[in-house]
Amino acid sequence: MAQQNSQDHDAEIIALLMREYESLRAEIAQRVTSRMQILGFSSVIAALVVGGGGIAFNRPSVYVAVATLLLGVLWLRDCNQGIQRIGKHLRDVEEEVNRLAVRAYGSSALSWETKRHVGRQNERPVWRLLGWLGGWTGRH
Repeated sequence: MAQQNSQDHDAEIIALLMREYESLRAEIAQRVTSRMQILGFSSVIAALVVGGGGIAFNRPSVYVAVATLLLGVLWLRDCNQGIQRIGKHLRDVEEEVNRLAVRAYGSSALSWETKRHVGRQNERPVWRLLGWLGGWTGRH
């Protein structure tokens, strides 16, 4: 009876953690969408600014366009770093769910975020550097 209560308790905790996991995955999807929209908007604004006055380095339109693109890239990097922080938390949730699942059911349940993180760690140095510069990878 005590073992059944423990399994029921573990199942309840797993269900709660899975709701958190799904919420975090949805947050990542939302951030990916917003980062691409912002980058797209900044690119369109930069193109309109440059296109309106022509490309000449003695005109401020070129510098406004470059500043707009730079802000878009910085926003992209910030969004990517936020996604990395969420990914770290997802790996922690995966670990806890798997610990409880092994105890309750004899096998783990989640692996995607952890496998993807390991894959990023094994990429070529140039890709890791570009990922770090763009905020796609970090020390998380």
